[in-house]
Amino acid sequence: MSRNEVENSLKSLINNFRRNELEKFLRSVNDSLEFLYQQKEVNGFVCQKVAEGDLEDGVLLVYTVEVPGELNQRSSKKEQFQIAKRLLEQDFADAGIFIFHDRSKENFRFSLVYVDYQEGKKEYSNFKRFTFFVSKNLSNRTFLKQFSEGDFSTIESIKKVFSKEQVTQEFYEQIQSWFFWAMDYVSFPEDYKHSDDPKKNTEITKSLGLIRLLTRLIFVWFLKELKLVPPTLFDYNELKSIVKDFYRDRNTANYHNAILQNLFFATLNQKQGDRNFAEEGDFLQNKKEYGVKTLYRYRDMFLIDEEEVLRLFRDIPFVNGGLFDCLDRENEEGKVVYVDGFSRNPKKRAIIPDFLFFGGEETVNLKKYGLFEKEKVMGLIRILESYDFTVDEGSPVDQEIALDPELLGKIFENLLAAYVPETAMTARKATGSYYTPREIVECMVDLAITEYLKDTIDQEKLKKILSYSEEEVELSQEERQKIVKAISDMKVLDPACGSGAFLMAMLHKLVHILEKVDPENKLWREVQYQVASDRVR
Repeated sequence: MSRNEVENSLKSLINNFRRNELEKFLRSVNDSLEFLYQQKEVNGFVCQKVAEGDLEDGVLLVYTVEVPGELNQRSSKKEQFQIAKRLLEQDFADAGIFIFHDRSKENFRFSLVYVDYQEGKKEYSNFKRFTFFVSKNLSNRTFLKQFSEGDFSTIESIKKVFSKEQVTQEFYEQIQSWFFWAMDYVSFPEDYKHSDDPKKNTEITKSLGLIRLLTRLIFVWFLKELKLVPPTLFDYNELKSIVKDFYRDRNTANYHNAILQNLFFATLNQKQGDRNFAEEGDFLQNKKEYGVKTLYRYRDMFLIDEEEVLRLFRDIPFVNGGLFDCLDRENEEGKVVYVDGFSRNPKKRAIIPDFLFFGGEETVNLKKYGLFEKEKVMGLIRILESYDFTVDEGSPVDQEIALDPELLGKIFENLLAAYVPETAMTARKATGSYYTPREIVECMVDLAITEYLKDTIDQEKLKKILSYSEEEVELSQEERQKIVKAISDMKVLDPACGSGAFLMAMLHKLVHILEKVDPENKLWREVQYQVASDRVR
């Protein structure tokens, strides 16, 4: 079948999940598979084997498993992983594609689980899982693209189908093209001087303004995935009745000011009970709130009244961090130096046209920025809508094939290095912003914990505890208590934490260790009870 035919087959499978549709897809991508019908029970779940294949690099299984209740992105992930591992062990297989679904068959987890053999030993102790969460209610763009274009002839080639790096790189390339496309259409206040050369100063001002916008908006997109920010703020049809002159033509630019700036600075950076509009009137009235950047602005850009605007943002939480601090600040002379351009003064506003957020795909010439003469671009919201996001960063052995918070660091570092080619290294050194790949972070975490626990437990045992192997580690009760107490006493400092990759990886690894040494959580509970008791005294 052609790519389009395979993609249509996948869409049909998602919309009407039936065994014959699944077999149809599998036959189209690998005609060497043997189709059969076997049913077994694992951990109380009914598992149906659909196919099996003896590929050139190992045995591949295909199973479907129905789970109780509603399946979502976060439900029963650990339990599903365990089921897949047991099925591979029972069938002496090397890898398997496991489709978990709920009774409604509206939500699915397409997981590739394989045995990660260590030092050439064929032991069922190390596994890896890579997963697509698929739903009738999602675009499933990444899943459809990688499955329809993928090679299913070997286990190694199937691993590439379930590759997260491919989707992350594609997303970054689209963001990079958008970034350089937007450079020719945006303007930011130039109160703060980066260079004595006017042309260079404008370029740097635009670049940094766009990088800040991207970082803030992508962070907000994750909040939207957590249902902490309403989708209405990004819905093209809804916005037409909220924002005045919304995307009327390529010159209108009210969306960024009315929605995004008010969201960033007056909502996410302001406590919920203190949210209100800045007064607008004559010079004396405006002067009372001059320099206050946590109040709503731009009444005249809304089609709805003030109370409705406040309701629109009301339930969004206050984010106690620096990302949404407005950089428009008073200098030593009491005069506001405008950087973000969140202002009642039209001459001091940041201007970003609506089409840069909601425009459809078009072809532009970005050759002057070192890209292609015919580069495909589209609005930033359109780009974000076309990808799947997950708030779980996962681990080296268990990853969701979706964009996770880690990409914030990657985008920030890469764009910062790209924004002015001749000073790229200077810019990176000045900010200290370097993106560290997950594998390196994992290594740093293991080294730090090993050094911290070196006097607590035997090094060989510690190595096994740190690994994701399912091999049992023989520990005495005293050793378990020492490890749990040491973790409870641990303090972790990352002064230049950036997007927090090291700290999150450390947290995940500490939880992993506790699950191994204290699976029933009894020792940890005792230690925390003692800590709380000591504080009361």
